[in-house]
Amino acid sequence: MTTHLSDIQLVGFEKADLPLVKSVLADMNSGTSCSVSAVSAPHFKHFGICVLFVSSGSDLEQLADLLSDDGRFPIVLVLSSSSDVSVIRALRAGADDVFYLESLQSEYEEFISSLQAKLTRCRLLYERLIYREGLEASLEELKDDQYAAFQVQNRLLPVKKQVIQNIEYQYSITPSLIVSGDFVDVLPINNELTLFYLADVSGHGASSALVTVLLKNITSRLLRNFRRDSSYDILSPLKTLNRINSELCSLALDKHLTIFAGLINNTDNTLTYAVGGHHPMPVYKSSSSMFVLEGRGMPVGLFSDAVFSQNQIELDTEFSLSVFSDGVLELLPQSSISEKEQGLYEWLESNSADLEVLKSYIFDSSEHLEQYPDDITIMTVSRV
Repeated sequence: MTTHLSDIQLVGFEKADLPLVKSVLADMNSGTSCSVSAVSAPHFKHFGICVLFVSSGSDLEQLADLLSDDGRFPIVLVLSSSSDVSVIRALRAGADDVFYLESLQSEYEEFISSLQAKLTRCRLLYERLIYREGLEASLEELKDDQYAAFQVQNRLLPVKKQVIQNIEYQYSITPSLIVSGDFVDVLPINNELTLFYLADVSGHGASSALVTVLLKNITSRLLRNFRRDSSYDILSPLKTLNRINSELCSLALDKHLTIFAGLINNTDNTLTYAVGGHHPMPVYKSSSSMFVLEGRGMPVGLFSDAVFSQNQIELDTEFSLSVFSDGVLELLPQSSISEKEQGLYEWLESNSADLEVLKSYIFDSSEHLEQYPDDITIMTVSRV
């Protein structure tokens, strides 16, 4: 991995002792890319070993200045035979190993083996440092990309609260990461019709967020086609899902999505909707009734011959429709999916379907305080 030379730097040796030490290290130096040099003060570019000669207790004090926090610069002490420094004292001061000058030749194998082991260790520590710095740089770049994707996705979303023909549309998206695989949109087609949908792309993060950009492009194109009288698919939630499914399958992105798409007809006072594998199903509530919408359908973008269902209900004078992504169920305290759905239904039965109140109920039930396990989206549609 590394192409630079590692270093063994000799510090504090008398000029007369240097030939002895270098001769002991000669065999090691000839078989490796290691360089041996005598210096007055050690200075390493990447990693290396400091071999420090100590003849007295006062010389040991400089050891503290040479110690490194990351372990890339081990220190091996060589004591003079007359040194008043004990081996234990030297090790306690921070030395990695200790030898005596007079026995270097007789213990040269142990000396070289110790240095080689320490060179291997500090080389691995250096390579780990380089790897970590590269990883941190990559993570920073990825985070920048995620924030850029967030800005793009955020611009594609509709306003969080809007009223169209006396129908109020509100939503909240809480991503598990920076960007979300959940997406909502509200498309006024004309004075009579408004299409809205909540989609949940498989997985989460940047790859799923890119599919939401594609989804926005498809539905916007269908709307433009309608206004140019070239296609009327957007007037049918079922045909809209078929078009989305066809385009996703043709691209072979290895991504699919679930979706609930609704078309409100303000003249007929009806909601026509299509379901593409969406779960949990939306809850409709009025002053006289409350029920979970019926409907089935396969995920979108998974099979080219996928079948989706379309249903229609009449809208009451006062009504609310609560639509959720499946990430909501992750936050509810009950143990099973059916119990979570029942708990959500019972709460909606006894409380107003106000978006902020609904959010408080769902998020206050969660034990996930810092990062959520999935993207969480709530959308409410109600008559003003």
